[in-house]
Amino acid sequence: MTAHGWPMMLSKKTALAYLDITEAAFAREIAAGRLPDAVMFGGREHWYKDALDKALALIAGEVEADHDAEFWKRFGGKAA
Repeated sequence: MTAHGWPMMLSKKTALAYLDITEAAFAREIAAGRLPDAVMFGGREHWYKDALDKALALIAGEVEADHDAEFWKRFGGKAA
């Protein structure tokens, strides 16, 4: 469990509760590439909580995509 009580690997049911969205909205966000797809863990699909957190930070504009940050760090211009 993380410091906030959520497991590091979330089942679909737990991921839906964590994100507070419907299963249909979850599927749409994954299909759109805005949320990561599941990984197999323990023989079942799970979502890595840190990957979901990073996706949410990108959606909210709190961080840049890694490739964007790397580009600006290497070539200057925009603050990373």
